[in-house]
Amino acid sequence: MGLADRYWDPISDAEVEAVLGAGAVAVARHRRWLFAVARCRTHRGDVYLKRQPPMGRRLDQLAWQHRLANHLADRGLPATRAIGLVEHGGHWYEVHEPAAGEDVYEGAESWDPFASETHAAAAGTALARLHVAGADFPDRRPQPQAGFVVQLGMVAMAPVDAVAALAAARPAVAEYLGGRGWEADVAAAYDAVFRRLRPAVPGLPPAPLHGDWQTNNLFFAGDEVSGIIDFHQADYAPRVLDLAVAVERNCFFWNRISAGDDAAFDLRHAAALVGAYDEVAPLVPAERAAFADVLQACQFEYGISFLDYYWGVERDREKADWAWETFVLGHARWWESGPGRDAHAAVARVAGAG
Repeated sequence: MGLADRYWDPISDAEVEAVLGAGAVAVARHRRWLFAVARCRTHRGDVYLKRQPPMGRRLDQLAWQHRLANHLADRGLPATRAIGLVEHGGHWYEVHEPAAGEDVYEGAESWDPFASETHAAAAGTALARLHVAGADFPDRRPQPQAGFVVQLGMVAMAPVDAVAALAAARPAVAEYLGGRGWEADVAAAYDAVFRRLRPAVPGLPPAPLHGDWQTNNLFFAGDEVSGIIDFHQADYAPRVLDLAVAVERNCFFWNRISAGDDAAFDLRHAAALVGAYDEVAPLVPAERAAFADVLQACQFEYGISFLDYYWGVERDREKADWAWETFVLGHARWWESGPGRDAHAAVARVAGAG
């Protein structure tokens, strides 16, 4: 999918003035996959304005994410501060301070690699610092099943029952799956990993999560992370889920794997990221043992929330089919294949399991 396929039109001059006040102007506009962004000049300085749909959420869900970002910034993490949230014309507009450093991955997509092993290690260090800084965040609760979620709680159920429960909470998912015979596919893809994770998840230390720790959400100054953006998928769940998502986003190149390239992953970068994290916030034995399974299952609830977005907001059949057939089912099937099982074993070694 190219830029022309993106759903959101750029933020207009009229929107900028309506949200930020008379005299505010957009000096740069960007379109990302799930929202539109503009850098705007105001009489108080430059800010970033981000437009997004409610997606069935309440405003207090976004407010929770803003409080988390500001809490982390207060503790010295280079998280961009949230300074406003405006409802206008049926959309939500977030106002953030600009990130420090260079947007070296501005053109990167999900599942694009870091440019170097050094950047991968810096990302691991910064993620560990985020979890340490979030340890005293007072509002310690998983986000509701609305919008994008990065959670593991559904492994407590059988996968088929979990999909049914998520569909009941998300009308667009129920509509999309209605009349499909999906149960056997879900069971084949997830029964084994859910069974392994079910007893493990309650023992995994929780933390506030960034939820989308990938190249294009990190700014760099040289070889160090200098800015962290996009807390729109922040959540509260086992901290090892955030680390697994970081490896899944940056070290497994799923567009190539889905096209048949079973070797499209970089274990050196994965080892650098996990190793650097472990030096700052050492993994406990339960996290090491579960890491490869968490990586295997990390797209389940997240992928279904993507299906909710693509079908419930964009009404795009092609993207919804991709979210279900490729993201939710296809990636999980690969993990159960021969090459996927080999990669799982290698990831377990990277995490120091056993």
